[in-house]
Amino acid sequence: MSRLIIFLSLYFCIYGSAHLYLLVKARRAFYLQGVQYVLLFTIFTFLLLAPINSRLLESQGQWLPAVVLAWVGFVWMAFVFIFVCLALPVDGYHLLVSTGQQMLSADWTAIMLSKRQSIGLVSLLTCALMVYGAYEALQIKTEKVALRSDKIPAATGRVRLVLISDLHIGPMFYPGRITPVIAAVKQARPDLLISTGDLVDGHILNGEAIASALQSIPAPLGKFAITGNHEFYAGLKASADFTRKAGFSLLRNQSVSVNHTLIITGVDDPAGDGPESGSEETDLLRRVPKGKFSLLLKHRPQVHPENRQQFDLQLSGHTHRGQIYPFGWLVGLTYPWGHGLRQVAPGCHIYTSRGTGTWGPPIRLLAPPEITIIDLLPAQTQGEIRMRKPDKK
Repeated sequence: MSRLIIFLSLYFCIYGSAHLYLLVKARRAFYLQGVQYVLLFTIFTFLLLAPINSRLLESQGQWLPAVVLAWVGFVWMAFVFIFVCLALPVDGYHLLVSTGQQMLSADWTAIMLSKRQSIGLVSLLTCALMVYGAYEALQIKTEKVALRSDKIPAATGRVRLVLISDLHIGPMFYPGRITPVIAAVKQARPDLLISTGDLVDGHILNGEAIASALQSIPAPLGKFAITGNHEFYAGLKASADFTRKAGFSLLRNQSVSVNHTLIITGVDDPAGDGPESGSEETDLLRRVPKGKFSLLLKHRPQVHPENRQQFDLQLSGHTHRGQIYPFGWLVGLTYPWGHGLRQVAPGCHIYTSRGTGTWGPPIRLLAPPEITIIDLLPAQTQGEIRMRKPDKK
């Protein structure tokens, strides 16, 4: 409950402030008063509450209105965020010009936009970026990483992991959206398929077909998944049932041995009211035999200091690399292991995926979705790591 209160407080503080900013700009640009102003305020309030009301309708089994409201609310959310990011620099420019005019007693109105011109130009740019962002969200990139370790026996050879993360299958996951994901994963030919949480994000349209498509992916050494925060928001039982129908073994604070070479440890996301101290994670990792390659699956890219060098590779997601630029910069302040491959300690690395789907707004801007191919190879030299560029498409 405390996490919900914190989330709602941040939601209304940040997103509500963005709506207030738009409301003030619209009122000043179009001289809105009386009934017109009240009407715009009412519309903005409806749109502000749309994502929350969609969840409430979903919890009551009102699937169709929940889906419609989700699409309206989240497309509008994308517009608001991009608009504000574009409008603030324009307002800053006008403020500087106005200050210069007053200080120098000059007339620089020729290099300024009127309030209506400003809001119109920013709105057009916002819509253009949204169209591009919807296109980018469908352009799944294949990232490749090669990791050599003396814990991978020469007799075993290459073990190929394919990582998907943050698909957010739910009301915003329209029919056909899974097709390019399945195609990209199958083309990678994984030995192991890994999902690092947020596979599920609410009521799933055509869930049987999506689960069947995921189940059809060949992975000789198995498919493993963990919970993300959205599995708990959507309802853990339904999320876990779908995950298993999709062919994944759900690891909830447990470890499994694979191919006598890897030990895969999966931990629950703290959204499930589990411990955030990392004590249970530490206990699990300490039980891994030292000669085995330790793979840790953890939704959030956080590394507890006491667990450094307790694993060889941690796979995470959650951040989406901000999903819509420039929010990646803010994500980096909270999660320093924000995206890609990073060395945590000698012989200890973390890879954070940008995510394969989208949360909320069905767009991505300068943060394309990815699937990740990670080849675990026998050591040539201990600890050697090579990054390989994505395949060109």
